[in-house]
Amino acid sequence: MIKLLIVDDHPIVLAGTKKLFDDVKDMDIRTVSDSKIVMSIIEQQEFDIYLLDINMPNLSGIDLIKLIKKRQPNARIILYTGYDIRDYYSLVIEKNINGILSKTASKEEILYTIRLAMHNRLTMRSDFLDFIKSVFISKKDYKVELTEKEKQILKFLVDGYPNKAIASELDVTQRTVERYLTQLFTVLKVTSRIGAVELAKEQDLI
Repeated sequence: MIKLLIVDDHPIVLAGTKKLFDDVKDMDIRTVSDSKIVMSIIEQQEFDIYLLDINMPNLSGIDLIKLIKKRQPNARIILYTGYDIRDYYSLVIEKNINGILSKTASKEEILYTIRLAMHNRLTMRSDFLDFIKSVFISKKDYKVELTEKEKQILKFLVDGYPNKAIASELDVTQRTVERYLTQLFTVLKVTSRIGAVELAKEQDLI
């Protein structure tokens, strides 16, 4: 029996995702809408697979990866999102996870990804190979080209703005800011604010 924990802050999406597994007999499903209580649940019961929404308030799916793996190093984690999964390909490498799914993925695709993850195998779309190739371009030969929006976000980082302040300046939610930053880090091929700021200064990006 595969023990699966699904975490998503949207109750309708959560219920819909769980319903996909109604006729799957070898999976024991539990759902959680509040990411803050995930760790307390894991203290009582560990799961084989964690299907985590990337963008959630309080603790995002990305935040949960570190916490879950600290307690359960061999945890198999799959992220899923309503946005373009290509924006998050870097997380597969950086966070050592077992895959990323779109919330529009078919039942067959979701089940296939979960079953492969149980065998510590990774399944990704073919365009993931293009991302891998780009990772191996040396920094010396790679010149970053940013959109005006990306330059604006990068300047906020250089100036030391926290997410809340950036959200206020752009008149968007903090969740949207988190998505902007994830996309920016992917473009810059960095994993943190510090890395983004260092590259901005090195290549005079703003």
